[in-house]
Amino acid sequence: MTHLSYLAVIAFVSICGLGVNFAFRLRIGGHWRELLLTQFAILVIYLSWDTWAIAKKNWFFDTHQIVNVDVLPKVPLEELLFFIVVPLTIILSYQALLKLTGWEQKGREL
Repeated sequence: MTHLSYLAVIAFVSICGLGVNFAFRLRIGGHWRELLLTQFAILVIYLSWDTWAIAKKNWFFDTHQIVNVDVLPKVPLEELLFFIVVPLTIILSYQALLKLTGWEQKGREL
């Protein structure tokens, strides 16, 4: 079961993000274009960095803790999911903090 370790962490972060979304009734769906552009930029930058670092042998993934499905040469599925889930969870957390503190501004909320 250790091959599911990274996926378990990603699942936990996803569940936390969903919890924040529903608990604070965030409405980020209306800004899907901005979210997609942000996700695209993150994926291009960080997956390029990962690919380069792996090729230079500066970075690696423990093959015993991943499912060994590569989305790019030597870049596992878990890494792709990480760069999708974590930024989205950060955006949700930020929006929740704005709502919680009362600092929401109409022009700044997602």
